[in-house]
Amino acid sequence: MGFDPASSLADECVCATSRAINGWCAIHEFGYIGGVKVTSRWLHEAADAHGHQVDPTTFNCTDCRRAIETDGFCPTHRIGFVGKLAYFSRLTYELARGEVRRAPSIACATCRKNSESYGWCARSKIGMVGEVALRDRASFDQAVAALKIFMIANETARRCDRCAVAIITDTECPVCRIAYKDGKAVARAS
Repeated sequence: MGFDPASSLADECVCATSRAINGWCAIHEFGYIGGVKVTSRWLHEAADAHGHQVDPTTFNCTDCRRAIETDGFCPTHRIGFVGKLAYFSRLTYELARGEVRRAPSIACATCRKNSESYGWCARSKIGMVGEVALRDRASFDQAVAALKIFMIANETARRCDRCAVAIITDTECPVCRIAYKDGKAVARAS
């Protein structure tokens, strides 16, 4: 696991800002993704809320290359691109496309309430996922669907960190040998 710029150093508390920046506090051993408190560092790092620099020439997939050029998402490889950074989940891709709005600065009462978890404000035409505002309803709906799967993974992390990561990546847990798809166990390897 690499260095995450939103993670604190061992002697630095970032609790005050970790929710807004999807950060991790090494002092208190928790962080946030999409307004959800995460206590599994493994899951937090796997969610990769801050993106990765990648070499675009290494992508052979036509949809991936198009996504790199348009800040889009490749559904086949489950990689989204924003500002030439790669996001390896639908949730973190959608969050990267949003705008951070700290709750005290939100004038609309509905939007401020929605920032406590998630919700769409019909009047403002803004969806909040934690403290991230999304202006496009389709993007908001995608983010919420991915957030619900992330919440399942976060709960599962209490039992097995590797299963939690498998849940958000639609893969198989290398420890428990359980495969996941859309947040549900689909098969147990023999």
